[in-house]
Amino acid sequence: MRPVLFFLAFAVGACRIPNPDHCVHKDVDSDAWCAENSPARPFCSPCEAEGHGCVAAAPDPEACPAYEPDGTGTTDSSTG
Repeated sequence: MRPVLFFLAFAVGACRIPNPDHCVHKDVDSDAWCAENSPARPFCSPCEAEGHGCVAAAPDPEACPAYEPDGTGTTDSSTG
């Protein structure tokens, strides 16, 4: 019984194959990548699969909490 539960837990949440053609994998500035490659859809949504993830309007943070506009991600910068 335990091996079955382990397999189900792994299959449900842990096994995910990323889409290498998605805009989040194309460039650090994924919105800029979409704007250059798909001007009608200048925003990169990590919650959208079609069209390489490029969408016409900026994703709503409540509907897609993984979205971060270009320049708002974590960077190695020092203050002082």
